[in-house]
Amino acid sequence: MATDTFCASRCGRSTALQSRCAMIFCSSGHLAAFTFKSPGARRGIPMMALDRSTFPWRSILFVFFLLGIPIAARSSNLEDSAKELAQRIAADLPAGQNIEAVVRNASSLQAGDVARIEQALKVELQERGVGLSATGDTATVVLITLSENFKERVWTAEIRQGDTSRVVMMALDRLAEKRAFSSAMPVTIHADKFWEGPEAILDAEEIAGLRGQPRFVLLLRDRLLIQEPSGKLEINFPSAASRDPVGKLGPLENGNRISFSLPSRVCSADLDARRFSDCLSIDGPGAAPASRIPLLTDIAPVGSIPQGKGIALSIGTVCQGNTRLFLATSGQDYTQTDSLQVVQIAESGNAVPASVELEFPGPIMALHSAVEGPRAIVRNLATGNYEAYRLSISCG
Repeated sequence: MATDTFCASRCGRSTALQSRCAMIFCSSGHLAAFTFKSPGARRGIPMMALDRSTFPWRSILFVFFLLGIPIAARSSNLEDSAKELAQRIAADLPAGQNIEAVVRNASSLQAGDVARIEQALKVELQERGVGLSATGDTATVVLITLSENFKERVWTAEIRQGDTSRVVMMALDRLAEKRAFSSAMPVTIHADKFWEGPEAILDAEEIAGLRGQPRFVLLLRDRLLIQEPSGKLEINFPSAASRDPVGKLGPLENGNRISFSLPSRVCSADLDARRFSDCLSIDGPGAAPASRIPLLTDIAPVGSIPQGKGIALSIGTVCQGNTRLFLATSGQDYTQTDSLQVVQIAESGNAVPASVELEFPGPIMALHSAVEGPRAIVRNLATGNYEAYRLSISCG
């Protein structure tokens, strides 16, 4: 029995063309199968083209992908998962069917992993009696997409036969992968979210307020925002003339004074008096002597950042024998979720992973060092809010 149905017609098209419909069915195996028919499709359109206007139902699949469809598919490793997907594809094809199988990676899997998955897929398909063609002269094309969301890997196989497309999907729990991988990793990262809000912050600090109640100091590009149980207070200062501003908060001094850095300057503010102090220039003409400038530097690791990584922050030594460690974000852009990993510079000079990747619900906008531990500023893609995390790194 169908639990939901979605139908749509293209605006401005002839009413003679049938609408596109998708129905979601429930089954004991929790396998989601989608059938799409396009009576108005034209042969002149290449079936392999990823044209959103040609396949409007891709937006439906993308919504399911973001929501993390609860499909029961749990495997111990990537090769087993690839074999299971191949079995499902073969079960949806006529016996002895010849296909062209195309695998594309839209996830954080590395090239070596993708190659192993593709090999396992194709071997299992052939063992199931499915013929593989590399010439593109078959009537059936199977486009396999390896993607993921915050909790699961989501793999889809789109079976295209003429004007008809069917999609088989399966989700893989990533926790089992992480547990197996983490047993060999010397370092573990933990994250504790201590603030969340709509303000586009550059940095955030939690400090003790009156009667021990916490208050939050938020650094924005043109002001300090102090959030207390009684309300919000602002300390304004001249904004930095930067399209992509950066900034960092320093530790609290003398119980009421806090320093913060902005491009080319270091400033301070009296939180009790709600007053901004003049800034000191740290470079160019009129720069203040180094002895007068507080040290508010986020230390970058020595050497080049590994390929596929983004922001990096040196964290020194964590465990005995583990030196030259640094935190590194993924190399994704600001439209995708992000991850954080501890990386070590080996004696050979190569960068090697020292921890599993800790995932976040959006891009990491900044990494900051601090006495009590590093901080990460994240923009949550689901809520649009900014989030501040304390990070702790421990052995094992």
